[in-house]
Amino acid sequence: MVNSLRFGLWAVGIASAILLPLISALGFRTAFEHHVQHSSIAELEADLRFMTRGLKLENGVVVLVPKTLPDPRFEEPLSGLYWQIVDDKTQTIVRSGSLVTFTMKLPDDVLPLNTIHRHAVKGPDDVDLLLLERRIPEGVEGKHSWRFAVAIDRNLLKSQVDAIMLDTAPVFILLGFALLIITFVQGSMLMGPLNQASHALALVRAGRQERLTDMVPNELDTFARDFDALLDAGERQAREARERAADLAHSLRTPLAVLLARADEIEAAGQVGAAATIRDIVTGLEHRATRDLARANIHGPNLGRIVELQLTPIIHQITSALARTSTTENLTWDVQVDPAHKVRLDQSDLTELIGSLLDNARKWAKSRIKIATISDQTSLRILIEDDGPGIEPHQRRMALSRGQKFDANLSGTGLGLSIAQEIVQAYGGSLDLSDGLLGGLRVTLELPHTNFGSGPIQLA
Repeated sequence: MVNSLRFGLWAVGIASAILLPLISALGFRTAFEHHVQHSSIAELEADLRFMTRGLKLENGVVVLVPKTLPDPRFEEPLSGLYWQIVDDKTQTIVRSGSLVTFTMKLPDDVLPLNTIHRHAVKGPDDVDLLLLERRIPEGVEGKHSWRFAVAIDRNLLKSQVDAIMLDTAPVFILLGFALLIITFVQGSMLMGPLNQASHALALVRAGRQERLTDMVPNELDTFARDFDALLDAGERQAREARERAADLAHSLRTPLAVLLARADEIEAAGQVGAAATIRDIVTGLEHRATRDLARANIHGPNLGRIVELQLTPIIHQITSALARTSTTENLTWDVQVDPAHKVRLDQSDLTELIGSLLDNARKWAKSRIKIATISDQTSLRILIEDDGPGIEPHQRRMALSRGQKFDANLSGTGLGLSIAQEIVQAYGGSLDLSDGLLGGLRVTLELPHTNFGSGPIQLA
């Protein structure tokens, strides 16, 4: 998961869809709290100015005639809006109806004339109040003055903020969903080229395309060219390795022939044991050279150009060639292969695989060889059986080993089944030997439709 680009995109997208609306909501709430507080302070200042109009001059004496503020909440008990006037000389207190009998305790600070101070005080039921006060003197000397105070419950301010946040919550939720949708769209756009490249790789792997170039988006063109160059280099090295192995195998044939001739001379001289030893060594070397030459020609899923091949034409071509060279009279080739069945193998590997198995069946069959195919969703099975003597169960593993022959009078090196098994395993398949319905040996090849093996072919 740590190395998953898709997981990283979704993790960042989900985190953004959660954090950005939260941060936006917190920022909006902070800004709106400042706005509500400033608006409330402006209204309270206006209320203070209105209250000071209650000072009247009657008969040369300033008297207080409290004026009722326009907002009716000032007269509703414990409404959250309060005013209070204190006579500094007589300590007479006049209060709003909303305070009932409660007296707001004004701070003992020095309050210059005609200036407004702002305080945080406690109100009824110990609630927090935002209080503004102003001192108005009676005359120029200011020996007699009144302290006008107006306050608002901070819970009222908070309730306004909570209300607007509740109203705007759907907006922030929609913002989160919008960010998720944007993340999904952006992730799809970013993953699209990678998915296209992955699909192109699958086509190359399956043999439906040879190279990546021109199959991937422009952003991955450099990667495709480098990958194709790597494939070309790998194929070139594999081809050179096969050629060197073939050259080595062919170069051994002449020295081995000379050794066999020398063995005949030694045997003629009476050294039968030494001649037999030389022949055994030469025979082993011949088998090894033949085997390595055959294995060098196996392309495998990683080295060859794998294409989708129809089985029917190749099988008919091989059976026709073997029928012309068969020494068995009236040999019947019963081909029951569905024309729609296809395999994805290198063509030379498929020809070598089917050819070696049919040639082995031809050598042992008495009168009939049957070839059939069975396909399901995961694999294709090719069944080849004959009416020959078959192979005993305890000898079947030995039959798949290197150079094992059960009849020295028959031509060949005994490598057919072994090489066929290596080709099948190179493509992630399997080869099984069992008793056939015709009385002889049945060889069952099982080849996967797409998932080829990726292991290297052993050339040792």
